[in-house]
This record gives sequence, C-alpha cells and structure tokens, in this order.
Amino acid sequence: MDADEEAELVLAQTAILLDRQGDREASQLLADATYLDFESTGDSYRTSGGGQAYIMAAVLYVDEHLMSAFTDEIQQRIAPILIDVALRHGYTATDRMDVKPVLPAVSKDWRRGLRERAQERPTNQARRERTAPNHPVEDGLALGSRQEHQVYQALKQIQATTPPDRTIAIAPLPGVRLQAGHTWTPDIIVLGNGRAVVFEVDGPQHRDRRRYADDRNRDLQWQRCGIQVVRLPVEDLQQGEQLTNRLKEELSRHLWPR
Repeated sequence: MDADEEAELVLAQTAILLDRQGDREASQLLADATYLDFESTGDSYRTSGGGQAYIMAAVLYVDEHLMSAFTDEIQQRIAPILIDVALRHGYTATDRMDVKPVLPAVSKDWRRGLRERAQERPTNQARRERTAPNHPVEDGLALGSRQEHQVYQALKQIQATTPPDRTIAIAPLPGVRLQAGHTWTPDIIVLGNGRAVVFEVDGPQHRDRRRYADDRNRDLQWQRCGIQVVRLPVEDLQQGEQLTNRLKEELSRHLWPR
C-alpha cells in the first residue's frame, strides 16, 4: 500500500468511526473531502536516539465551497479521532489537524475564462463545472456530464409540450445548503405545481459501497425537506423515448400526485 492509499484508508476509517458514534455531520464532511495528506509543520523534536524528527499535521484538502463548513467546533470533533487513527497507522509524529482548499483545475485558456467571469454576475450554478474545461453548456447553463445533458434536453422537450398550467422549471447544478451544514450540488432540480423533485444521474462509481451509503445519506437530507430524489442509472439513458417516458412518470408522481 502506497502513501496515498494509506492516507485514504485513514480518512475512510475516521469517517466510519464518526458515523458509528452518531456524528453524521462530521462523517459526511469527511466523505466530501477530496483527499488527506500528512505534512510537516516545521516544528521538530529530539527522538529517544538523539536524532531530530519533524511534527506532522493531518491536512484535509476540500473544495473551496466546503471550507466554511469545517468550523472550529467541527474540527475539534474530528481531530482526536483522525489523529488516533493516523497514529495507529504509523504516523507517530502527527499531533494536529488542518483544513485547506484544493487547488483549482486549470485549463489552457484560463486567462480568457477569468476575463469572461469578470463580466458575469455572481452565480451559484455549476460552480465547480464552470472552472473546468469540456463541460456541456446549453441555454447559458453548465451541465456536469454528457448524460446529465441528455436528461436536461429530455426535460426541455417535456417542458415545451406541457400546457401552461402544468409547466415546469428546470435547474441544473444549483448550489444548495441543507441543514446538515453541507453545500451540495444536485444534478438537476425540477419545480412545478408548488413542488420539487431532484434528479441524480448515477454512473458506475455510485455502486461502490461507500458511495452508495453517501448517496443514501444525501437522499435522506432531501427527504427531511419534503423533497424526493429520483436516481437515474446511466445504463437507463440509452433509449431516448424510454428516458422521456420515465421522466414524465416521475414528474407526474412527485409534482402532480393523485
């Protein structure tokens, strides 16, 4: 096991221990972290053999929009468990935890992108996707993948054919803060009849046991708001007509229930 795999194991075990202790908020924040690293603090100490060793910090790297969620109180709940797990994995000089934002992805035309963004008004839509290259864009809205774009286009077709008293609004990749203290970005929210439903497009990675548990926790957060989540496996998106019919059924069920 290399250093990155070892650090990922420390992160996973810490999150699972917090979850078992009932601290779902801290556990979910760790699940949303990009990666864990161990870095020198610059402070050193004398070893029993007379040598010099450096004190290490366990550093969580997270998306910038999650930084505010890692409050001092949350870090105090995470740090003792994270440090204990790290020590048991042989990171013997680790005595503190820190949280830093990950560096943004950079495309070749980043200068032009920044100039264009300077002319835009602030937006919560597709924050991460707008900074990365090659994401689908339609109607001035960024989509997270080709499959999400396919669902968006099918919803637009439904929108165009519905009568005025049953119209819908389509919101891809909005930034949403839920009570657990997380800012999440659902793939697509559809609104109509004073109701809302979330559509998530799930690729093969969502079948991983840990990711599956994370998805269920997020769905629960939405259900506490009275919002249902519909998960669409990418394998079900191959037939356009079948996808449209499935979306119509889900919209009817959740936005216009009998």
